[in-house]
Amino acid sequence: MRLGQLLAPAILPAYATSGLRIARRVVRGHIRHPGTAEEIIAAVIERCWDGHRFAASGGQFGQFWARDFGFAAPALVRLGYADRVDASLDWALDAWARAGRITTTIFAGGRPADVWDYGVDSLPLVLRALRATPAGDLLVARHARLLEAEVRTFGEVVVDPATGLVRAGRRLSTHRDTVATSCNAYANAMVALLERELRATGWFGVPFAPGAADRLVGAFWRGDHFAEGPVGSPDADVVTGDANVVPFWVEAVPDELGAAAMLSVLDGAGLADPLPLRYSATRPTHEDRVQRLFVPDYQGTAIWTSLGAMATEVALRADPPRGERWLGGHLGVVERDGTVWEVLDGALAPYRGRLGIWRADEAMLWGAILLDLARQARRIPRPGAPAEARME
Repeated sequence: MRLGQLLAPAILPAYATSGLRIARRVVRGHIRHPGTAEEIIAAVIERCWDGHRFAASGGQFGQFWARDFGFAAPALVRLGYADRVDASLDWALDAWARAGRITTTIFAGGRPADVWDYGVDSLPLVLRALRATPAGDLLVARHARLLEAEVRTFGEVVVDPATGLVRAGRRLSTHRDTVATSCNAYANAMVALLERELRATGWFGVPFAPGAADRLVGAFWRGDHFAEGPVGSPDADVVTGDANVVPFWVEAVPDELGAAAMLSVLDGAGLADPLPLRYSATRPTHEDRVQRLFVPDYQGTAIWTSLGAMATEVALRADPPRGERWLGGHLGVVERDGTVWEVLDGALAPYRGRLGIWRADEAMLWGAILLDLARQARRIPRPGAPAEARME
């Protein structure tokens, strides 16, 4: 992480506010919401809403994050929060328009900044959210100049015209943003997602050669799973959670490619034990140096509930018994602790950084995915079960 990024004016105040929230939780503990898992997640979603936009969490990450919001937006719309999704997008697009670019994050005072690099998933997930929400076409028309420019920028910054893949060696911010990544499966899944959203809506032209999904499969698919890196790279044989779940979850590739087999590979690699999903089976070698001092292995063998929710959704489609088991496990943790944790350790306790200074965040907006799945599951009986049966 470069010093200039650490000291960006938009980011500096967040250190103090987030630090105060973490310190308060160390002393008082986290906020426990009462009720069933569904009632708890609904309360968490309310905590993330400030009257203008959804924050990434009701805990220390009180900023607007394009990634977290984009993960949750379609589920939020299905859950009945479409008006708040519209309002959040309107608010965020206004802030980005003032800055002249879409960033990973919008900090206090409506100040956009990237954490810590250009976000390969920011624009694709924003467009995915816009397509999912009722006011999407209107918002795109209102902010067409910004969005069209950002589509062009994405093509120039991210995609190598010689290969059609993400540029090798170009550091990008991904869901695993404390680990140095560039041309990996997650990033290329975002290229395929952007192409799909643009073709489905016709909002703007695709800024790179067609066929991003085919290139993703050709370079990363190994017959029963996606590898972290493309053929010929040092990571060509590495199995990671985000590389595998995200392409299927965002529907960059169809489940028929091998979603069920992929889930078995993740299980076999220990990435879903005791619950999904870990980024990797071993601590990453390219952790950010500053982050490593305080939160070692934060995005390595720890269990991320965002990836777990995505894995569960894919499993409910491709391997329902596995999906039901995973969903029940995650909802059990929610009900046990009265919140949606950001990160869990191997004992399903909230992750703690070095010396216990850093605590995994609570009340995550992406809990909306789990709530959406839980409500769907209550309407989908197990094979052979009576129609009124509820999944426990």
